[in-house]
Amino acid sequence: MRLQCEVEVVSRLLPTCGLRGRGRGTRALLSLGRPPGRAQGGGVYLMVCTARDRVGARYKHEGA
Repeated sequence: MRLQCEVEVVSRLLPTCGLRGRGRGTRALLSLGRPPGRAQGGGVYLMVCTARDRVGARYKHEGA
C-alpha cells in the first residue's frame, strides 16, 4: 500500500534534550508492508520516502 501525503517526523527525545522540531511537514510517499522473502508472521514496516531521501527511512511496527 502506498500513500502520497504531507508528513512530519518528530523524535520524542527532542523535548528531553531541550530541542524543538522544525514544525513543518514535507511531501512524502508512505509505504506499508512486509520485507520481501519473509514468512507471513514477519514484521510489518512503514517506509517514508521523500525527495531529499529517496531510499527512505524504515520504521518497524511493534504490536498486533
